[in-house]
Amino acid sequence: MAKLIKLFLFVVFPLGLMLGGAYGLAKIGVIPVKRLTARNRAARTLVRLVGLDSPRLPAVQVNAPHAAAPDPLAAERKELAGQRQALEKQRADWENVKRTQAKNAEAAAAAERAATDPKAIARLAAVYEQMPPDAVSKIFAKLPETEVLALLRKMEEKKVGEILAANAPDRAARLTLALSKPAPAAPPSAE
Repeated sequence: MAKLIKLFLFVVFPLGLMLGGAYGLAKIGVIPVKRLTARNRAARTLVRLVGLDSPRLPAVQVNAPHAAAPDPLAAERKELAGQRQALEKQRADWENVKRTQAKNAEAAAAAERAATDPKAIARLAAVYEQMPPDAVSKIFAKLPETEVLALLRKMEEKKVGEILAANAPDRAARLTLALSKPAPAAPPSAE
């Protein structure tokens, strides 16, 4: 009896486990039964008898990724990619605006430094006094009002009147009001 138990434990039981494992793998499609039995008629008959000719479970591809299954997060990933692209564009636009603002601030500071120089203002006022009022008003339309006021204060009253007459009425009114007030104190020169 001990021999029979040893035979069962060491031969029959492991053989049954291996056959069961192979059957299970063939049933789920890991072992390609149809391809293995394509040329052997006896093997096809045996496969049909044990029920492996039509696997009930879908075949599993061992070495291929699951490309057939749709990605449940594909829509979210696409939306996030679009949002990321929009944010990158906004960031680039914002950086361009900041660079432009920095350049403009630097140019304004340089213009202000040049405008605070009384010699430069007096010289420019003398140049503008020699020009026709229409040309001066076109130039003054592109300058900040603080610059225009500093130049007008250095010019003769008659020329100032001609320039104000050549300006648009609303701008001429603003400049007139500003000219009627005392000039702001000039910062001390750094000489």
